[in-house]
Amino acid sequence: MSPIWFLPGWISTSNPKPNEEPVKLRAFLLLLGFFGLACWAGAEGNSTPAPIKFASEVAQFASLPAPPPGGVLLVGSSIFKRWTNAVQDLAPLPVTNRAFGGSQTSHQLMFFDQVVPPCQPGLIVWYCGSNDIKGKKGAAGILSRTEEWISQVKKMNPATGVLLVSVMGSPQKRRDGQLEAVDEVNRGYAELSRKRTGIFYVDVNPVLQTPVGDSRNELYVEDGLHLNVEGYHELTSVLKPAIEKHWKKKPIL
Repeated sequence: MSPIWFLPGWISTSNPKPNEEPVKLRAFLLLLGFFGLACWAGAEGNSTPAPIKFASEVAQFASLPAPPPGGVLLVGSSIFKRWTNAVQDLAPLPVTNRAFGGSQTSHQLMFFDQVVPPCQPGLIVWYCGSNDIKGKKGAAGILSRTEEWISQVKKMNPATGVLLVSVMGSPQKRRDGQLEAVDEVNRGYAELSRKRTGIFYVDVNPVLQTPVGDSRNELYVEDGLHLNVEGYHELTSVLKPAIEKHWKKKPIL
C-alpha cells in the first residue's frame, strides 16, 4: 500500500504551487509529532490525553500566515473558536484567533508551543476552563494548570499580558448544577490577576444575565452552552473595552 494513502486531505499530492509544499509539509510533520504525543499521553494514563482532532487542528495553524508581532491573540475553547466574526467585532484591534473547540486547560498546556510563540502576541485573551468544569474537573486543578500556562507565557516573554475571561454561567452550567464550580474558578482568575504582574481579569457574566442573576437564555444556541449572534454582541460590548485597556501598542521584546 502506498504511504500517500495516509496523507490528510489538506496535503495535496498534486504538483505544488511555489512555496506551498514546504508549508504543508511542515504542518504534516507537526501533525505526526502531535499523533505521537497523543499516543504517549494515553499510554501514560493522562486523564485528558490530546485527542487527534486537536492535533490535526493545531497542526493546520502552522500553514496560516503569522500575524505581526505584538498583537492580540485569542486562545481557548469553543466560545472563541465559534466566534467567527471576532476579527471584525474587535476591529481595529489586531486580533488573531487560535482557539480550538472542546479544549481544556490541559490541552492549552500541551499545545502551548504550537499556538502561542509563533504569534508573538502583546496580549493574550484566555477563555478556557468551561470544558474542564463540564468534564467534572476540580477548580483547584483548573487554576493550577492556568497558572502553569501563564508561567509559560511569562517565560516566553515577560512583557506579554494575559487577559483572563470569566467562565460563563451558561444555561448548561446551571442545568448541570455546576455554577458553584464556575464561581470558584472565576474567583481564582480574579485572584491571579491581583497577585501576578501583567495578568488581568474581566467578568463577562453581568451582560449575559438578568438583573436578578438568571441566565439570558435568548443569548445562547439550543445547547445552552454556546453563544448565538446576539450573545457575541453582548460579549463584545464588555470584552473589547477590556482589551483596549490592557493592550499596549508597543513592539514585542
